[in-house]
Amino acid sequence: MKNTYPNTINSLKIKEQRQKTNLTTEFIAVQMGISLRDYIKIEEGTKDIKLSKFILLSQILGIKKSAFFI
Repeated sequence: MKNTYPNTINSLKIKEQRQKTNLTTEFIAVQMGISLRDYIKIEEGTKDIKLSKFILLSQILGIKKSAFFI
């Protein structure tokens, strides 16, 4: 069983929070250790995200993991 969160995560929250913190897509992709293309797909809700990357993303953005599901 793969540890991923399906694209049921509110991808609008990801983009909204990234913009609030004035972080670029490039910066977050580098911090997560993924390609820019993959990060953009996560933000668009077209790519699943591994649990470890999901936790890292919430830390980078400074929000609780539960906030992605609201």
